Amino acid sequence: MISTDVEIKVESGGVYIICRRVKIEDKEQWNNVVKESLNGTFYHTWEWNDVIEKGLNSESLSVAVEDEEEHKLIGIFPFFIRNLFEDYRINKYFPTISNNFQIGCSPHHKLYSFGGPCVLSSVTNCEEIYKLIFDSIDSYSKDKKNITGHLIYPYHNCLDSALIQNGYTKTGIKKTAIINIDKNLTEICKGFKKQFSRDIKKASKKGIIIYESQNYEEDIDLYYNQFQKLLIDRVIERTGNCYGRVSYALVPYSYFEKLRDILFPKKMARLFFAEYNGVKVGALINFYYKDTIYLGHTTVLRGKYNGLNVSKLLMWHIIVDGKKNGFKNLDVSGLHPNESHGQYQFKMGFKGQVKEIGVYKKSYRYNEIKHAKAIIYKHAKATIIELRKLQ
Repeated sequence: MISTDVEIKVESGGVYIICRRVKIEDKEQWNNVVKESLNGTFYHTWEWNDVIEKGLNSESLSVAVEDEEEHKLIGIFPFFIRNLFEDYRINKYFPTISNNFQIGCSPHHKLYSFGGPCVLSSVTNCEEIYKLIFDSIDSYSKDKKNITGHLIYPYHNCLDSALIQNGYTKTGIKKTAIINIDKNLTEICKGFKKQFSRDIKKASKKGIIIYESQNYEEDIDLYYNQFQKLLIDRVIERTGNCYGRVSYALVPYSYFEKLRDILFPKKMARLFFAEYNGVKVGALINFYYKDTIYLGHTTVLRGKYNGLNVSKLLMWHIIVDGKKNGFKNLDVSGLHPNESHGQYQFKMGFKGQVKEIGVYKKSYRYNEIKHAKAIIYKHAKATIIELRKLQ
């Protein structure tokens, strides 16, 4: 995360509060705000944002609000800037044009996660702090000129009114499901689809071994080379090598490196393998924070291993392991919008409670049109000059 001298200071209740870009020294206090906030999640933590910034090479515009009198952080906002056309062919063939169109996002669009600001639950002037944060981001975006809009997915509906009051429009919803694992294992299993329970029992009897990696420094390479690349191959096959769909699915090796270096040592991420007759037939990376497990990345071998029900057994193992370690919820990390889709059917087979996540946008339409005209004119002029040289 980047430090800068730019800051906004306002008076609130006789006390000055400052909204500024974050500094490395803020790490401990940043995480404290996330922990003590009503809507703080794993995806708001300093460590996750560090992974995104360094692993995905993303520009961070994360800000913090500081109580000047007590010298402590009372609010935080993880925010990233990305290329609007990152997953389109224009980015491949005309990068000088596409790089001039950016969008601000919280969370990062590339991976399932949540965003929006967090404020200490003990703070009484939350609305003022939210406004200060949004004004700061708004000012930066307008000055930058090439930022065409913002996109925010807040986990908790406590932010709904603040977002609307600060110029955001709710344009849709995303869904996830939360499985309650704070119950007796028998009771949890009874909640599954009957076929799922039968499949898990069958898989257990086939000698499939589920175990946690004890050497993640080497095993993350194995995961990437064997399982992540397999997932990409499937996307290519399923989409007919559609550029946008494949580009969206491409998560670079550097991201997995940062998971290994930042999250695994703190047990905020864990890697599990499923093995059958000496062959690794499945792998799963999960994220852990407070009382919740977030399903991260999962891939299983197909073909002759299809009938083993490895995915279901991995999920059951995570539930059993999570309960043993004191976790109360498992977030399945997103549901496909089409309820007949295989992904939706699989995840809802564990009968979690559906949770809706609002999608909020703010558009700088005037800036967008004005900036587009300037860029097009600039490149058209340069092309004409080059053509004249050839005559």
